[in-house]
Amino acid sequence: MYRPKVDPNTLPLRLPRLESLPTSKDVSDALQHAQNSAGRRVEVIWGRPGSDSSLTLTCTVSALGGEPIWELTENSQQEIKEIWTYPCGDIGLILNLVTAECTGDTLPLGDANQLVGNMARGNINSSGVFSSTLLKMQSISTQRAPVANASRHSKVATMEGSLADMQVPNLLQSINMGGMTGCLFVDDGNSAAEVFFYEGALTHAKAPDAEGDLAVLELVTWEKGKFYFYRDETNPLRTVTKRIDALLMEGVTILDQTKTIAAAGIKPESYIDKADANLSEKDFEQRVSTGAPVDMGRQKHFYIQLDGCTTLQDLLRKAPMAKKDWVPILFNLVNGKLITISSKPTKADKTAGLHAVQIDHVAIERVNKMLSRPDTSILSYPSFHYFLEQEFQRFQQYRIPFSIIIFEMWAWHNNELKALSPTALQEAVTRINGAKRSLDLFAHFEALSYAILLPHTETPAAAVLAHRILEILRARQLGPEANLSQLALAFGVAGIPEDCQDLSILLAAAKASKVVAQKNNYPIVMFRDMAPNA
Repeated sequence: MYRPKVDPNTLPLRLPRLESLPTSKDVSDALQHAQNSAGRRVEVIWGRPGSDSSLTLTCTVSALGGEPIWELTENSQQEIKEIWTYPCGDIGLILNLVTAECTGDTLPLGDANQLVGNMARGNINSSGVFSSTLLKMQSISTQRAPVANASRHSKVATMEGSLADMQVPNLLQSINMGGMTGCLFVDDGNSAAEVFFYEGALTHAKAPDAEGDLAVLELVTWEKGKFYFYRDETNPLRTVTKRIDALLMEGVTILDQTKTIAAAGIKPESYIDKADANLSEKDFEQRVSTGAPVDMGRQKHFYIQLDGCTTLQDLLRKAPMAKKDWVPILFNLVNGKLITISSKPTKADKTAGLHAVQIDHVAIERVNKMLSRPDTSILSYPSFHYFLEQEFQRFQQYRIPFSIIIFEMWAWHNNELKALSPTALQEAVTRINGAKRSLDLFAHFEALSYAILLPHTETPAAAVLAHRILEILRARQLGPEANLSQLALAFGVAGIPEDCQDLSILLAAAKASKVVAQKNNYPIVMFRDMAPNA
């Protein structure tokens, strides 16, 4: 009977069975074989002490890069049981997990610090049942080291700069031509975008309200902001479908149109009105027909909405459109001289004859001090709950979204995490207050954490603020006794209604994100990006 041939290179590579527990060399050899045979499972087998069953440690390295995937399973006569699955490049951590699973002993407290510092994000035990030994380790780690040593183990940007010096098209081409693998993070001050590359090819992109090709086109139009490139940072998503040269050609066209619109004086806060309210439909079609190719029906619908009393950003909020769609429309309206632009509404100002009432700023400051802790001048934890409840009621009434950031700030001293000194903490508070908006509330959270409440803010914008705080805290020393290399930070981000619609769950989501950040090489985690059971 005919049987198809099996390619031996696709079968698991089983290393010689071990007579005792794996050593560091055994784990290292497994990783080396997996790296040399990308995509192929490498197995290490040994007998579980005091049992008839055996344990199998499997290592797989994807051809697309990323962390090695480790699996530990138990094989008995009755079944094959998965104990845990973990993505990690730290051989010492994997060896510790394996040893603890076999012996039942958890790590000493001193080693637990190192464990947390080296942990990377992963979906531990994808089967949904946590290993009791791993939970013990996590418990010890959380008590011993509430914040991962972010600055010591996090991936530092290998390239950074200003878009004023290098425009986005040139930046993308440079990464592409250099065959680089990593993540490009761009912060324009109000929003942020991420673009992932694998060997120079675009794989995934994310920008405010856009993903994939649309996100790249959005990013190409940015002319202000800072960029950071994190080498070897990967993402399994594949949302970019077009070649980089095609996207750049389309993006540069939108960029040129954006410059024309800006030269006409149009800003997000501009009020736009029809230049001729009696313009016929035929005349409208003739004027826009010589411009950029855009669907006529969409242009007419946009034009009808213009009333001189609504800002551009409000128009786009009511009827969301991708930048590649609304920029050509405005470009045609400007070239056709079909609109007028104003910094104020065109309606008469009814307040012109009113006399202003004096605002007592001294009383406002007095109330603020009453709501804040005198030792830090930061909003107290009970006060934070009060304002959080107010923001939640505003959401229930008007469906206005809001977000929170929960974070921790610590310093390493003699291989232990300790609170920042009063001088360093005061400097950190000053920098954070300078980075956030005046309406954002900076407060204490529980005993040792901090929180920022961001009204009218969705989680991507909250993550931008978290990244900005991370950068300004690391920019220079917080004090004479605070070394940058000793600073430890972890941020968790969650929002309503994006992640949930309950205040208690919101706080739990932000706290859970922070915990993952504590064990992550990149110390900012959004709850929406967390894997189940992470």
